[in-house]
This record gives sequence, structure tokens and C-alpha cells, in this order.
Amino acid sequence: MTELTRRTAMYGIGTGGVVALAGCTDEVDPGAGDGGDGSDGEDGSDGGDGEDGGSGVTDTAVQQAGGALSGPAWDRESRRGFCVLFTDGDEGRWLFDDAPEAVGEFVEATDFSSSVLAYVESVGPTTCHDRIAFDDVGVEDGTLVADATVENTAGDDEACGEAITFSGALLRVTADPLPESLRLSMTDGWGETAELTGEEGVRDPDALDGYVRPDGDPRTVPAPLDCEDDAFQRHPPAYSDGVSWGSGGGAGADGGSALELRVVNPASDGDDPAEALTFERGDDVRFELTNVSNREVYVGNHGKYNVEVFTEDGWTDVRGADDGRFGYTDEAIAHPPGETVAWEFAMTESGLVAGEHQPEGLRVCPDLQPGRYRFVFFGAADVAVAFDYVG
Repeated sequence: MTELTRRTAMYGIGTGGVVALAGCTDEVDPGAGDGGDGSDGEDGSDGGDGEDGGSGVTDTAVQQAGGALSGPAWDRESRRGFCVLFTDGDEGRWLFDDAPEAVGEFVEATDFSSSVLAYVESVGPTTCHDRIAFDDVGVEDGTLVADATVENTAGDDEACGEAITFSGALLRVTADPLPESLRLSMTDGWGETAELTGEEGVRDPDALDGYVRPDGDPRTVPAPLDCEDDAFQRHPPAYSDGVSWGSGGGAGADGGSALELRVVNPASDGDDPAEALTFERGDDVRFELTNVSNREVYVGNHGKYNVEVFTEDGWTDVRGADDGRFGYTDEAIAHPPGETVAWEFAMTESGLVAGEHQPEGLRVCPDLQPGRYRFVFFGAADVAVAFDYVG
């Protein structure tokens, strides 16, 4: 147990193991390969002798995943797919733990001393667009390059359901020297070819629900908070050098943040930020923290947050307890790419202390005042969002 009175809060951001991906090729017209799944056998065995004119590739094998293992979490309207390169057997457990048995066996059979694995997802318009084929596999200046194409596997007399269908596949490449990055040209089931960049992660930060904070200064700034109960001791801030608005938690896409935090108004169905960021007494407010990177990220105890209001004395937590000891367990909680953790509260004195993993005896004192509030998650590099409460 960690006591905030000793100011030893844990910031558990993992480094992950997924290799950052290079930019992908310009648009090309990839070949359809052999019309199959890219392998000679159903078990993902190699599709040939792997000779490629001296690129260093000595063997290749493909295993279809039977679906998109990432969820899928990416937006098909803005992207053609998702790709990532694994160079170590301990990487990618977030992706393969719940995969079909054949996928797990394919990963376990990979000798990472001589091979790498590329995992690729894409999408098509029917239930028969359920397989990804690979062509022109090679290694160029330390980068694994390939064309990937979503295939329609329907027979001549087979009817296909009209449904958006996500598919995934693994490409094992044995080469000397081993590639350290990945570059793909991805053609989806509509025949549209575009760049895939693993550095963008699974989720697009600009497409997340919610907002970071209101524009401009707060309309109301209350006086310094004063609790009439002498036994009450206010929850201290768990940060010392300010907060990061909306983004935090280590390196993500293109050197950006791995984690994005947003305020979401469950009652708002429009796109007006000012309206969505204004709450009345009893309204529900939700905070969503999303891993937008291409790697697993670790955070601390989900109860490690401050709930503050901006007063004439600055940002002040509205909560406290009689003993003044605010203990939090030290944990390292893994969040795979694309995953979102959410906190939701009712804007009342009791609602703001109803969350899980909280220190015992928390309460709000004095009663909530109209003003600008913020939520600071100090389990991940002090990332914050704000909103207005009008009472």
C-alpha cells in the first residue's frame, strides 16, 4: 500500500515490446498471389521455397486468424487496416491470448531467433471477404515489405452475406538478417489500396468520443474551499509539476502520447463542445482513458485520481477524509492497444465518491460549488480533463 502522505504514488507506464512500424509504400496494384491463403497447407505452412532474388528471405508462412484479433478497434472509414511487427516471443500477448488455437500454435512454433511475425488486419463488404493474402514479400534495408490483399473466398455458387467483415492474418518471415521494421501496401475488400502505419496505433485520437476541456476561462470561480468539520483533511494533489491535458503516458504514435483521456457526456447527442462539457447537479459525467498506441501500456491503480475544482486558491480536490491518510495499492494494470477504461460519476456529493478502488472514508466537503472541475488520473503521468458544473 502506498500512502499519498509520503508522496510516493506509482506511475506505471510499461515500455511494451512491439516494434515501431515504418511508413508504408505508396499505392500499388498488388497481385492476388496464388488465390489461396498464402500457404500450401491449412496449418499455415510455408508457401514455397522463399527465394526472392537475394532479399534475405529464406522462408514464409501464413496463418489466417479467423477474424480481427484487435477487436477491431480501428475505424474502417479512415483506415484500410492495421499492421504490427513482432520480433520477440513475449510480444503481442495482448493480441494472441484469446486467439483461436491454431493461431496460438502458429505463434508458439515461431523461432524468433531466425524469424519475425507480421500481424495484419483489414476489412471487406461481405462475409466472404474473410482472408488476407500476401505477395511480393521481401526485406529491403532492414524493413519487411509485402503487399496484402483481402480476398473473396466464395465459390462460384456460394452466396455471401452483405455484412462488414474484418479479417486478420499472420505472416511469418524467416530471413538473414532479420528485419526490424515493417512496410505494407494494404488493399481492402473494396479494392482500395492505402498506406498502413503501425505507428498510428489501433485508435485514432481525433476520432475518440468526448472532449478535453472547455475553451476560455471559467464563468465562475468559487472562494477557497472551507469545510466546517475540523476533522476533515483534504485529499492532496498527487502531482507536483502540473498536468498534461488530454494526453499522457509514454511514447505513442509518431512520438506522441500512448494514452488519451476525454470527458464524455452520456446525455449529449450533439457535437457542441460547450454543451457537452456543461453539467448540472445529478448529471452523469464519464471519463474515458484509451490506449491509442500500438503496444501494451501499463497504468497504476484505477482509483488513483483527483477530482478538483478551480478556486481563488487554484485547483483543489473536493474530497477528503477524517484520518487524512489516502492509501492506494501499487499495481501495474495492462491495457492492450485500443482498450478504454472508464469512470462514471453522478455530479453530487455522494456520487463523486462512489467509484471503486477508493481510499476508505472519502467524502465531499463543503457541498459542490458551481465552477470548472477537472479529473486528474495520476496513475498515468498526471493526465487531466476538465468540464463546467453549473449546479
